[in-house]
Amino acid sequence: MPAEPSKSHLPAANVKATGLPKLAIDATGLMLWPRGKGLAGIPRVESFLVNAALADPDPSVDVVAYRSGEGRFTPLAPFELDHVATGGIAPHRVAQWPGRRIALSRAFEAVRLRPWDKRETDRHLARTVTNGRTGIEWQATKLLMRAYRLYRRARIRLGQRQDAPSGPRVAEPGIVLISHHLLTQEDRAAISGSAGHIAFLCHDLIPALRPDLIGADTGEDRFGSYLERLVAAGAPAFCASDEVSATLSDHMRTAGIGPPAIYRFAMPSILHETASRMGYTSRVEAAEPFVLYCSTIEVRKNHILLARIWQQALEEGVKLPRLVCAGRWGWMVEPLRAYLKAHPELLQSVTFTGPVSDEELIGYYRSAAFGVFPSHIEGWGYGASECLDFGLPVIVSTAPSLIEATGGLMPSIDSNDQAGWYAAIRRMAEDSAWRASLADRIAKQQRPTPASASWAAIKAGLKESASRPS
Repeated sequence: MPAEPSKSHLPAANVKATGLPKLAIDATGLMLWPRGKGLAGIPRVESFLVNAALADPDPSVDVVAYRSGEGRFTPLAPFELDHVATGGIAPHRVAQWPGRRIALSRAFEAVRLRPWDKRETDRHLARTVTNGRTGIEWQATKLLMRAYRLYRRARIRLGQRQDAPSGPRVAEPGIVLISHHLLTQEDRAAISGSAGHIAFLCHDLIPALRPDLIGADTGEDRFGSYLERLVAAGAPAFCASDEVSATLSDHMRTAGIGPPAIYRFAMPSILHETASRMGYTSRVEAAEPFVLYCSTIEVRKNHILLARIWQQALEEGVKLPRLVCAGRWGWMVEPLRAYLKAHPELLQSVTFTGPVSDEELIGYYRSAAFGVFPSHIEGWGYGASECLDFGLPVIVSTAPSLIEATGGLMPSIDSNDQAGWYAAIRRMAEDSAWRASLADRIAKQQRPTPASASWAAIKAGLKESASRPS
């Protein structure tokens, strides 16, 4: 059962005014992710949410984006649907581009009705006219939108009559599950009290708990205080782990704020479902044994511990399998880069792949000898739970969320205990019977979580929250 929410809610006026359906998933963050790039961590979860909503035949569900120039959420344009969709879309939700002439007419109408919107609105309107294409045509259309907007403003300043905007569409009070982008970037202040009834997905509270592990340019320096404003306004939270749920409630109590309504959902096994559809879930023998760490490379993920362990093995003449670090480079990695530069021989036994596609990552999980996840702190730890989805033993740190994500089935060691990690990695590499026993434990006690089950839990929570009086 969710906790009792606080009595005040974010105003629902804009949700009504824009005619949003009762339940909406915000795709603002996902639209900023380059199309075709492998998804990991939070973008993977947001892609799951957006595509589950797109495929849902329920007409009360929709996918929206926040338009900062307008200060509101609106449904996705056709080119935006093309950008975020990875699977089927419910027939009633498929948006067709009306053609350049009609799109241009609608864009002019939008400027006429809202002449004081900002340049970002002009950029978006130009994309709707060109169906998402950029280049000379988009640039010219953007300038045309801006020129017409300035003309409309000049008419108003000269006292000429402004056409009255059409009346607001009437809709039931709704709720928008906002993207992580709106929690961490400049738009967050704009939606904190004026964009309607809002819910948020709380992946973790790391920016508030361990700001020393967050890059200065990540936009998360005021994350904790912003969450406090959301919760104080009555926004419900959706959490994938008991640990994050408890931490969120504790943080609010410490801040003197009543805990939010919290809805739990099981983290979906998205990559395993992709592999199942492809028929690629069975084990594959690698040409060379390797150990897998799938994670963004940043200070919090503790790659430097593994670099020191592999260097120690080299110095002691111990043969460890190759370490494969799959993921993009992130922030606060200067100490790791310096260590690699000081020990160039390490790159003979440690590989950094950079971003990988889903197909490549599935191949790594299927053929790795075992996994490692020595992160200092996590909200969940997708790479660890994905190891179990593919039946792969993994050594994790003692971060509570990692133990939860692996069901307490895997060996766990303090993230600062280099000697303990070295011993466990050596044993896992050399003791095939131990590896086999851990794999057998996974097979008997762990099952991948269907994405449909996760979506059903989230949708039920949104429905319950949306039905509460403002």
